[in-house]
Parts: sequence; C-alpha cells; structure tokens
Amino acid sequence: MEYSPAAQDGRVPGRHAIIDGLARVRQRTLDIVSPLSDAGMRTQHSPIMSPVIWDLGHIAEFEDLWLVQRLGEVSSESTLAEAYDAMRTPRSARGDLDLPDRNATLDRLTRVRERALARLREVDLAETGNRLLEDGFVYELVREHEAQHQETILQTIFLMEIDPYAPVHRERPPCSGSVSAGQMIRVPAGGFEMGATGGRFSYDNERPRHTVVTDEYEIGRYPVTNGEYLEFIAAGGYDERAVWSDEGWAWKEEVGLFAPQYWRLKADPESASSPAAAESTRAAGASAWERVTSLGSEPVRPTDPVVHVCQHEAEAFARFAGCRLPTEAEWEKAAAWDPDSGDSRPYPWGSDPLARGRANLDALAFGVAEVGAYTAGRSPVGCDQMLGDVWEWTSSLFAAYPGFEPYPYDDYSAVFFGQDYVVLRGSSWATDSAVARNTFRNWDYPIRRQIFAGLRLARDLEA
Repeated sequence: MEYSPAAQDGRVPGRHAIIDGLARVRQRTLDIVSPLSDAGMRTQHSPIMSPVIWDLGHIAEFEDLWLVQRLGEVSSESTLAEAYDAMRTPRSARGDLDLPDRNATLDRLTRVRERALARLREVDLAETGNRLLEDGFVYELVREHEAQHQETILQTIFLMEIDPYAPVHRERPPCSGSVSAGQMIRVPAGGFEMGATGGRFSYDNERPRHTVVTDEYEIGRYPVTNGEYLEFIAAGGYDERAVWSDEGWAWKEEVGLFAPQYWRLKADPESASSPAAAESTRAAGASAWERVTSLGSEPVRPTDPVVHVCQHEAEAFARFAGCRLPTEAEWEKAAAWDPDSGDSRPYPWGSDPLARGRANLDALAFGVAEVGAYTAGRSPVGCDQMLGDVWEWTSSLFAAYPGFEPYPYDDYSAVFFGQDYVVLRGSSWATDSAVARNTFRNWDYPIRRQIFAGLRLARDLEA
C-alpha cells in the first residue's frame, strides 16, 4: 500500500489521509526493527551511525515536538531533548548515552502517537496563516522524517555483524532480460524549471523553483552496473592515480579501498578488510565476487547497479570511463524535463505519485533491481531508474538555491551548506516512495559508503 495524501497533489489533506499516512510509516518502522535483537538495537555498530534505539527515540521526540508541542500544548520555543538532538549530540557520542531500553522506547513511540492524534482531532487543518498546517505541511514533515530514519536504520543494519537479519517482507524485483548497459541519452541545451513547486510537500532546500540553463550533454540511460565497475577494477582503476582527485586518492590510500563496500572474493573471506588482496582482484570476474552483509551473502550480479561506493570512487570511475559525474541540475533535468511541453515533472513518469511498477522503492526488495527492470518509470528524455535502486552521486556541493529561506527550522539544511557535503540525487530501494521525487536533495560527505549509493555517468558534447 502506498501513501498518496491529498497534499501531494495540491489539496488540503483530510484527517483520515493523515492518519493513514502516519500509520503506514510507523508500521514499516516496526517491521524493519522487529527482527533485531535487543543487543542489535542498543549496539553502536559504527561511529558514523547511531544505535538503532537512538533513531527510534529521536523519531518519537521529533513527532512530539512538531505534532504535539508546536501545535499547541507547549510554547513554540520548545526543543528536542538534548540526547535526541542531532546537532547537540553527534553520532559518534550516541553509543555512550544512557538510553531507554527497547520496550520503553517502543512505548514512547506509541504514547507520542496517541497525543499527536489527539491534537489532530482538535486542530483546524484549513486554518489560514498557519504555515505548519498549510497543505498538511507539518504532518508530512513528520511522516517523511520517520521514513528517512528508516533508511538510516537499514544502513546501520547492513553494517551489523552480531546478528543475521531476516526482513519481515521481501519482494524480489522483476527481471528484464538482457539489456545493454553503457547507453547514453542526449539532453539538449537550454533552460528548465528546477526545484519544487508550491502545493506539494518539499523541504526548504528544494525551493524556490528557478530557471537553470544547461549546455547540451549526455547522461546514462541506466545507473552504472556491477559489470561495468568490474572492468574498472580489472583495469587497475584503484591504482590509476590519473583518474582520482587529490582528496580521493588520499582517502583511498588511507583506508585501502579496492572494491565497493561489502564486496569480498569468495576464495579470500578476509578480502573485505585486506588491501593486500587488491592485486588479485584485477583478474577476478563477477563469479569470483560476493556481497556479504547482515542479510548474508549474495552473488555480484553484472547487470545490477553498483552500490555502496563513495563519491571519490564514483568520480574516479567516471574519469576512467571517459566521462564525469552529472551536476545536480543536469540530473534533475534528465529526470524531470519534458522536451515536448517544456514542463518539469515531479516524478520521471509524470505527476502521479504512485510508484509501484515504476520504481524499486519502499524496501520491498531489500536490494537493487537489475538495470532495465522498470521501463514504466522512464523519464521524458529516456532515462531509466532515476528513482529507486541507488542514490546517485553528483559533482555538486550542497548549496542554497537563489532566494532560499529556511523553514521550518534552520538546522535541517542551512547548517550543511558549504564545501563539505556533496549532493546525491534520486533515491534507493530503501527509500520510502513518498520521499522519492525529482526535486529531493540528499547530501553527505564524499567519503561515505554506507549509503545505498551508486552513480550515473555524464559527458559533454563537442561543440
């Protein structure tokens, strides 16, 4: 079941739509964490990720702040408790917190939801002059916030080593048969409207909508596949200094990168943490590799999009291929712009938010679908799988659009603008379908590999 609130198509949502949307996202949260042991939830599996129990507590406190306190019970100056405030308690410190146990945290989620629904019965959803209630904004803010933490929790689960993980539901993506990876799509020069429009929920960094002009360029029809990435490995791409940026090369050397995260040679179980094995990887074909996560091991399928590479790896691969990473404007134009009408669509397939059959989303598959599996989600210019499967690294730093105004709080976007964070576009198999849209902007450090991220190539066309 997919949530498609009326607010997403420009109308004021009704209470039943809001309740259904909140219930749907909560059930998915509970489904994701239900297979975890108490130790699995309380352990900090990586210093760059929170303990799962912290994510759950943060979800509860965020909902209490915005759907209870900010809607009338307490002063609008109320804030998150320090332990669950992401800005005051960084991830590296969250493993040392004395947090409530599993049962207490789940009970807190339930009690907050009861209070939020009680407030919902009392508020006037059509009240004018209240930006939080306009088009149901604050309810979708809380819903999408929880959905985004689900993907973060899934990233943590893939890093777990103390327990195997068996998802409650898993639907294998459809198979498309043989496709030709490496195809490029020409996108004409000219302007298009970039960013979110009014009447649909969006974050402050997606606004305001503005005209962007691009030169003519080509962009990949599909994300880069494992088969293509294996060619990079086999050609010694991890040792080819010329294709790496200075920062990328320094990071690769420091941590010993020689394959995507979770890849191991079947003949060498220690290869995931043994850079000394890098030389033997050059002659290894797809059949020699496997991906090992908390879900167990699986083959490296050549036609699957490559996933769990950092931006430095993505950039190096692109140079190796004689290409580059797209800018985020180029990515959005290829996903949204309709050359026939001149309009920019909210989704590659049009204005309908329902994604089933069009994109691999909602953690239904617990993995990527091979390229070519979702032709019904093709963009107007001809690109496939721009939503779902893998986030795609761009070459753009995370920055404000012209005329940007922070809302409803400064810390969501503005504090991250600058030279440190790189934009990712699209969404992954783990992304909630209501979060996945052409204008959504994700961002992270260029060294991060726990994200379900891959890449799509771009290149300039000669004048």
